[in-house]
Amino acid sequence: MLSEQTCPDCEEPLEEMELQGTDALGTLSVVSDGSSDGFLGGLSADEILTPVPYVCPECRRTLIYAE
Repeated sequence: MLSEQTCPDCEEPLEEMELQGTDALGTLSVVSDGSSDGFLGGLSADEILTPVPYVCPECRRTLIYAE
């Protein structure tokens, strides 16, 4: 969902790719630290984002953005 992203090395437009693999719940995610207060505080997360890889078709550099 990013607007036109370009490679920092060769300035070519990046192509969005699909990240494959799973965790215990079936999807990959980027999670920020939640509050550690209280009995169940360590189980919560402030924000959960999806990692999305973008690849440069020229030099193959891969950048992963959390969206």
